[in-house]
Amino acid sequence: MSLDRPKELLKPVKRRFILTTFVIAVLIELVPLPHGSTRWLPDFIGLLILYWVINQPRRVNIGIAFLMGIIADVSTAGLFGQHALAYSVTAFLALSRQRQLVMFNLGQQALVVLGLMLTNQLIMVVVRMLTGSAFVGWSYFLPPLIGALLWPLLTKLMLIPYRQHTA
Repeated sequence: MSLDRPKELLKPVKRRFILTTFVIAVLIELVPLPHGSTRWLPDFIGLLILYWVINQPRRVNIGIAFLMGIIADVSTAGLFGQHALAYSVTAFLALSRQRQLVMFNLGQQALVVLGLMLTNQLIMVVVRMLTGSAFVGWSYFLPPLIGALLWPLLTKLMLIPYRQHTA
């Protein structure tokens, strides 16, 4: 399997599909899992924000990232505004280099996503520590690595509905 970007033209992305992917990501975050099993799961909402910011910057931008962060804060009962701040900053960083990121192959994009997701986690750790919480440990930075490893699969899955099928 090649990690290059698809060479064919894709159908336009519908807003309804973008909304559906975000709803699914929020629902995945709401699934109750045993206490220790969530340490390795990536932030699916954050990954989707990065995917859409890189691939559809006119439809998903910093405002949508902030809104999704507020929804993530409410749904996870976390510190209000922490996800919103982290998602907004990482969306801004991705948007500032979006034209370059689109030209990267999936392996290079995965490395950039790793850096952005690590930034995301670092912002959340700093916000928690500023509010008096203790350092959560180095294992908190494992999910961005898993997310970066899943990036090529996520990209391939998101492109399936938009490939031109010609006989």
